[in-house]
Amino acid sequence: MDSGFNNLPFIEEMYDRFKSNPAGLDPSWRKVFENLDRQSETKNYPTYPSDTQLDLRISDLINAYRTYGHLLADTNPLPTPKPEFPLQLRLERFGLSSEDLRKPFPTCGLLSQPTAPLEEILATLNIVYCGKVGVEYMGLDRPEVEKWLQQQIEPNGFQIGLPIEQKKMILEQLNKSELLELFLQMKYTGQKRFSLEGGETLIPILAAIVEKGAEDGVEEFVLGMAHRGRLNVLTNILNKSYATIFSEFDENYIPESFEGSGDVKYHKGYFSDTFSSYGHKVQITLTPNPSHLEGVDPVVEGQAFAKQFKLDKPEAKQTVMPVLIHGDAALSGQGVIYETMQMYNLEGYGTGGTVHVVINNQIGFTTTPADARSTRYCTDIARAFNAPVFHVNAEDPESCVYVTILAVKIRQMFHCDVFIDLISWRKYGHNETDEPAFTQPLEYQIIRKKTPIRELYRDHLISQGYVERSMAESLEVEFKQSLQKELTAVTQKPKTPPLNHSPGSSSDELNFRHFQTGVPAQVLREIATNFCAVPKDFTLHPKLINLIKERLSMVEEGDSARPIDWGMAETLAYGSLLWEGTHVRLSGQDSCRGTFSHRHAMWMDQKVEQPYYALNHLKKGQGRFSVFNSPLSEYAVLGFELGYSLAYPNALVLWEAQFGDFCNGAQVVIDQFISTGEQKWGQQIALVMLLPHGYEGQGPEHSSARMERFLTLSGHNNLLVVNPSTPAQLFHLLRRQVIRPWKKPLVVFTPKGLLRNPACVSHLNDLTSGSFQEILDDPHPGKKVQILVLCSGRIYYDLIEQRSKTQREDMAIIRVEQLYPFNKEKVKELFDKYKGFTTCIWAQEEPNNMGAGNFMQNILRDLLPAGVSFQFIARPRSASPAVGSHALHKKELEKILSDVFGARQPSIFEIAGKTKKT
Repeated sequence: MDSGFNNLPFIEEMYDRFKSNPAGLDPSWRKVFENLDRQSETKNYPTYPSDTQLDLRISDLINAYRTYGHLLADTNPLPTPKPEFPLQLRLERFGLSSEDLRKPFPTCGLLSQPTAPLEEILATLNIVYCGKVGVEYMGLDRPEVEKWLQQQIEPNGFQIGLPIEQKKMILEQLNKSELLELFLQMKYTGQKRFSLEGGETLIPILAAIVEKGAEDGVEEFVLGMAHRGRLNVLTNILNKSYATIFSEFDENYIPESFEGSGDVKYHKGYFSDTFSSYGHKVQITLTPNPSHLEGVDPVVEGQAFAKQFKLDKPEAKQTVMPVLIHGDAALSGQGVIYETMQMYNLEGYGTGGTVHVVINNQIGFTTTPADARSTRYCTDIARAFNAPVFHVNAEDPESCVYVTILAVKIRQMFHCDVFIDLISWRKYGHNETDEPAFTQPLEYQIIRKKTPIRELYRDHLISQGYVERSMAESLEVEFKQSLQKELTAVTQKPKTPPLNHSPGSSSDELNFRHFQTGVPAQVLREIATNFCAVPKDFTLHPKLINLIKERLSMVEEGDSARPIDWGMAETLAYGSLLWEGTHVRLSGQDSCRGTFSHRHAMWMDQKVEQPYYALNHLKKGQGRFSVFNSPLSEYAVLGFELGYSLAYPNALVLWEAQFGDFCNGAQVVIDQFISTGEQKWGQQIALVMLLPHGYEGQGPEHSSARMERFLTLSGHNNLLVVNPSTPAQLFHLLRRQVIRPWKKPLVVFTPKGLLRNPACVSHLNDLTSGSFQEILDDPHPGKKVQILVLCSGRIYYDLIEQRSKTQREDMAIIRVEQLYPFNKEKVKELFDKYKGFTTCIWAQEEPNNMGAGNFMQNILRDLLPAGVSFQFIARPRSASPAVGSHALHKKELEKILSDVFGARQPSIFEIAGKTKKT
């Protein structure tokens, strides 16, 4: 076929054949010319032979409705201009006309009878594919889904009669949904709540997900959503008490616990143990989220994956189901959705499919769909991942519930994502304080006249004889009275003073308590021996053979032992935790090998290209080791690992940036979840972030992990910000992260050039005892120290090399390994040790408006003895993190070293005039 496209006469011949007899043409060519005809929008339709191709013509017509019928579906509850009849469905395309309507044609399995008049076939197709539900499921490379769905909806469509009890349950759910919103609006006028009015059918949909999911084996649901309808979901799906909701509306409300201590009510999460109507026990977790609308999506997927992993059984993916609730504007506008969905079928990230529900208000804040997206539907991203989409009219709750049942079945049977596009409207503006008529006056003239969905459905059931009006109205009155009773109880409850606590804070005693993280030498040798054992018949890369020999020699006894480098210390840390039964998971863009080829946690057989993970072969009963090369994403992957760590807090969960600078792409997760999750939502986060950092002349994007940003984000002891300078420090740090009983996110600035620096090494006895040290004293200080140089990270090795060259005896170089929380008492001890020093320098390799300098100098100035001068030495202030020229980089480093070692000591007269805060 490729050669044909380069041959114009051949193409013309094929087109002539297509015009005369399309059915006799190869399907690939036929599709090409059909697309050309469609694009030209002419009426030169292909013709079919009049007698012998009836099956083919009707089959093509049926498939056209299956594919394009959604274009005619009545899914919008707001009046819209009637769409032009789609070109793809015109009878002329199939060699048919209005004259054929009463003629019998083959039904091709659409109907139970073998033949039927064309008008009956068309009527059936319109019922199935052009009613209140539009479905996109053809051409998604999922023939098994296509066949199954056709069996479910043809020939009756989505108007399947639900049992009367289910109809009454839908009415009850709509009652609770709308009446809660009306009650809140009446009692708390003007307060933001992001009302669900206009989209109340979300509650029956979510209830159906839980009911049908529980029936099909789901034991736990993990939900993520933004603001719209959140309070409604909390009360009516997760059973959060109305009293608690009302108390949070009190303008003087101050929480008495860590849960929700620092966030607004429509961001909060909740956990619920409940039962379905059939008695199935289920757990439902609604994950808290910030105002970054879709940032919670990968967090939910990570939580669900961890819960599935912990179950460790074949049916785990069918037992835990993620559910994501989107807004239409966010779904089409936020790139994190694509990043998240890209993980759905990957080994280390796939959760077996997600049910997506879109609250499609047809507006984003004040932006209409025409201005918000270039696609026909907000759900068009689903097509990229072969996910079926149901477009449903919110004013037809029964069809919405039936579609939901089908969506859950598809997820459970075919393990793919499914979208329910709930097309609705928004009663108020973006929130209840907005005036939507400023920007959409005509639309809101229509919306103000809309009858609530609850009333429409109530009257429908009354007209059908399923419910008596008096009974329906009495149920409404009873529910309103129950809400008022809950509110009265809250308002009459005696006010108690709030607890005097600072969320997320902990004492220095806890922060700097040292845990013995050493491992006996014999255990380390056994671990090393086992992970360095090459399986029989496994063809290892020759360079790795040498690496294994070197690593084994690092744990030998006596003079023959080699120093332990960074890669070996890291591997021993993981190995020792696995040995003790801890689960370790590492994820990043090149984490299996390591960006700098230092890790090699995965070996690849050079003949059959099969991977081998040596750390999973240490001993029986060990912890499970997982390492994955992630997709090229920071935002979604870091969010996923955060979610994983939340659901598996006793594991060591690490995300590694390819270069530390790339954490920029995940800044939303860092700012809105990791650094603030404890204070806002009471979350205990144990996630580790490995961020390669160091100035080696590799340019602006491969130097800085932006430690100044993490230090700016630090407060209430929310983070551990660490820049370790030796392999042993890394070993103890990683082990401390698991052993510490209280969990904090750990940000580690890891090296690049130091990975193979012969000075950056440790020895086996450094790993067998002791613990991580926040501050490292100079192991070889001068004999009479006048100058104290404090630094952090890689520059230490430049400083000690320069000191050796200059043979300075008046200087001590102290390393700050943990920047936050900062161990002031340890520094005071060192100041006392070197009492009499006259100059203190903070030296760093970063520009002076970056790195740790501005954070550290304020602390150090307060701690310095009176009369000691302070200097801050760094690269000059810069907009870019680093220069692009290696030669210029070297000159800048030379200037830093020159400034440090040329530092002038103040005279006795200057010292006398100095104050403590110079």
